[in-house]
Amino acid sequence: MTGRGNAAYDPPRNIPGFPMSPRASLFPLQLRHLTLRNRIFSSGHGTGFGVGGTVGERHIAYHRARARGGLALIVTEATGIDDAPLRSYNIRNTSDAIVPGYRGLAEAVHAEGAAVFALLSHTGRNQVMDADGNAPRAATDVPMDRTRDVPHRLDPDEIEAVIAAFAAAARRCREGGLDGVELSFTHGNLAQEFLSPWSNDRDDDWGGSEANRLRFPRRVLEACRAAVGADFILGIRYTADELVPGGYGLDDGLRYAKLFVDWGALDFLDVSAGTNANMWSRSIHYPVISSPPRPLVHLAAAVKAVVGVPVFCVAKIATIDEADAIVAAGEADMVAMTRAHIADPAVVAKTLAGRGDDIRTCIYCNESCFGRQQRFGDISCVYNPRSGREHLWPPLGPQRTKSERSRNVVVIGGGPAGLEAARVAAKRGHQVTLHEREDRLGGQVRLLARTPTREAYARITEWLERQVRAHGVEVRLGSAPDADAIVADGPDAVIVATGSEDAKPVIAGANGGHVFTARQVLGGANLGRRVVIGDWDGKHMGMSVAAFLAARGHAVELVSSAFFIGMDADLLTWRPAMERLQNLGVLLTPLEDLVRVEDGAAVTRRINGAEREIAADSVVLCHRGRADRRLYHALNGRVATLHAIGDCWAPRQIEQAIYEGAKVARAL
Repeated sequence: MTGRGNAAYDPPRNIPGFPMSPRASLFPLQLRHLTLRNRIFSSGHGTGFGVGGTVGERHIAYHRARARGGLALIVTEATGIDDAPLRSYNIRNTSDAIVPGYRGLAEAVHAEGAAVFALLSHTGRNQVMDADGNAPRAATDVPMDRTRDVPHRLDPDEIEAVIAAFAAAARRCREGGLDGVELSFTHGNLAQEFLSPWSNDRDDDWGGSEANRLRFPRRVLEACRAAVGADFILGIRYTADELVPGGYGLDDGLRYAKLFVDWGALDFLDVSAGTNANMWSRSIHYPVISSPPRPLVHLAAAVKAVVGVPVFCVAKIATIDEADAIVAAGEADMVAMTRAHIADPAVVAKTLAGRGDDIRTCIYCNESCFGRQQRFGDISCVYNPRSGREHLWPPLGPQRTKSERSRNVVVIGGGPAGLEAARVAAKRGHQVTLHEREDRLGGQVRLLARTPTREAYARITEWLERQVRAHGVEVRLGSAPDADAIVADGPDAVIVATGSEDAKPVIAGANGGHVFTARQVLGGANLGRRVVIGDWDGKHMGMSVAAFLAARGHAVELVSSAFFIGMDADLLTWRPAMERLQNLGVLLTPLEDLVRVEDGAAVTRRINGAEREIAADSVVLCHRGRADRRLYHALNGRVATLHAIGDCWAPRQIEQAIYEGAKVARAL
């Protein structure tokens, strides 16, 4: 195939800094004039790094790290093309003010041998009104199911202005030195809203018949191609199947794909599915820890069979082996490994170097990517705290990150916090001894990994254990030295990562013989058939323990004072978790406090003060425990440098434990 793209394998060529590889996904790919050094890319994803709506130092450092790690192509996050409501940390391409940021980004990515495209988008109804009450702007006034903010229905002159804004934004991408533009026709954003019979109920020239529904995407494609010229790379990220009743299906999507390629003289199609305006659909096209691998690749394969340009695929592809299989089978020409590269920016480089055991393989837990966006805005990774902090933390290993002098460092506790502290301290050239009182490393993660769909969490501590041993940490299992013994060894620094004590909330009857903690349940406690679970965690603990017990035949009711069960979990993981609990027959009861436990019953209190008695053979209290700082207090003032990290500082999640381990070790 020649012309706009070459989807067949090119003969392997030597790319500077990256040796030739027989792996299918590591063959180069030609897009017009642009040679991509392999078939692995990072798809557009929100970072939360925007300041003043533009690309800054943090963006550049983040994307540079992934280009240096071997990616062929980086697609920036969805970038607003007009002044519709967006969060403060999003990027806007609405004026020439974006051009210097693009140039800085392009220069950094190009210097590492990769290409960079911008993803241009109008979110339509998939947005909340801003602080001043400005409503989302959409094809119709039908709200999305999560925010329920009624959008402003765009008038014809406003539609024309949006089309012009897309074209102007595309022109700025070229002026900014980027290699191409990808337009967002997916995930329920504005172009898909116009296209979809499910979301477009207009009765004017922009809705009704399929020809009218196609008018907006066609006009955008034609305007953007005219703006960037015939010699600039232009493609779309589009939904091949809406995955909602009343929406368009794959047969329609295949027909649209051929039209889009012709109208925009497109160079590639990046194939996704679904819409963000429907929570069920969203949980499919953003697969999570419980989802099957590569759930959307079959859609890319179907599109590839009917178009003559390279096709990109996305969604839960975690390893180069998986990418190889996709490319070798002819299912797609480029493979997105986006969250895989949030977890480890150097997946490609480590694979080429034969360092597979050194790769942090993404487990799709969403705690620090989607989860952080939901709570804080900016992203990171649950076990790579440098992700998103590249502008602050240099990579470990080179001489410049070595400590000025090697110190004797003692780490107490072999959970994720202690393991990360030991790993980082050792990589910085210190002599590290790690004490763990149990006969295995891993801490509470070993219990967490016993719950349904969360087995992959074990990979985190398995990776950390491989790393500490590879970097020469002296690991002492079954070792719990007291303060006197530690001081006697004369350490230069002590890092206390003793975690949290298993504890129950203070309620009447909590110490009864039929009352258990989550840790006791996962550790093998014997429970009766009828179980009431009180959830003081608000994230995954209560849901996971409920699924664990229900799958073993217990009749379970899960009670929480939260507005809804699992309220603090990320919404993408929450949706399939709730479906699973319902399928297992778990009774879900929010807005009730578990106030006391009696013989054969748990008693809850509703908002109005009314109490309810629930028959129970066993009661489980899901609580994060109590920080265990006894050793820290015993050492305070007796060693030169002392830190408490992770749950022994305050019981939280794995992300915070690993971050604190890295932070204190980098400061030694």
